[in-house]
Order: sequence, then C-alpha cells, then structure tokens
Amino acid sequence: MSMLIDLAQAGDPAAWSELYRRHRGPLLAYLLRRTQGNEALAEDLTQETFVRAMRSIRGYRWTGTDFSAWLVTIAKNLLKDHVRRRSSIAEVLVLEMPEMDAGVRVESAVIAAFDGAADAARLAIAMTKLTAAQREMLRMRYWDGLTSEEISRLTGRRVGAVKTLGYRARVRLRKELVGAGRGDR
Repeated sequence: MSMLIDLAQAGDPAAWSELYRRHRGPLLAYLLRRTQGNEALAEDLTQETFVRAMRSIRGYRWTGTDFSAWLVTIAKNLLKDHVRRRSSIAEVLVLEMPEMDAGVRVESAVIAAFDGAADAARLAIAMTKLTAAQREMLRMRYWDGLTSEEISRLTGRRVGAVKTLGYRARVRLRKELVGAGRGDR
C-alpha cells in the first residue's frame, strides 16, 4: 500500500485509480450509514472525499493508521460541514436521535412535541436550557455522528460518563420541548 500511496503522491493516475477502487466501496458504505441511507448525499460526499484527498495527498504522511482512516477523517469533516449548512436544526435532531437509553425513547417525545413552523425556534430555546457540556455532547453525537467511544477519547471522559451525559441531555431536551409544546413554560 505504501508504494501505491507514494505513486499517487507523485501524480500517477493509475495509482489513484487503484486507491479509488480499493477504498470507494467501504467509504460509501460508511457514509450511507452516517446519512441514514441517503444514497445521493453519500455518493456526493464520497466523491468530494476523493477530490479533497487528491488535492492534499502530497501532505499525507503515514502515522501508524491506515490510509482508509485518513479518508474517513476527510469524509467525517465533509459530513460535519454538510450538517452545519443544513437549514433546520430540528430536522437534524429529530432524524438522528433514534437511540434508546435506559428504556426512555427520547425521539418519540421530541417528534410528538413538534408541530410546524415554530419548531426550530423552540428547539433553539430548549437547547439554551442545557449545560454547555450537554450541548456539546449532543453536537458530537448527533451532528458529528460520533460514537460514545469516540467522544470519550476526544473529551477524556469515561465511556459511561459520556453515555450518562448524553442521556441526561436528551431527557432535559425532551422535557423542555414537551413542556414548551403544551405551553407549560
């Protein structure tokens, strides 16, 4: 693989073709999972990942991780950028919240609380009621698509603490949204 990367860094089109052939399928599968099966978006992100990789291949240095990990990092960053550009924060949270923690199905309550045009504003207000750590946890988990283990490594928290913080953030958000939806607050 190292020789193939060396050739790609030298501008060899055949080397790029081979790298693309080897890594396109797994990268596309990864992005399909992260985009909830949105084939068009996953395909676009896959192509853009390779375009960016081609532009910056000369700066690639082997650091003990596989070349595919470098591609996944590029893809994650592209996906983060895409999510940030999306117009509706509410759409992202509702679509990406289907996780079950301690028997509490948070997304059901969130979806039930939403009713139309004021949803994004209600969500923004509800998010301000969370602690900074809770907001950051939701961002990393649902916007960035990171696992509890990845968040643990990034934040230095134990995996159990990460899961607890995420659970408390979702429960608090649910309470804020359900209460605001009924006019209780």
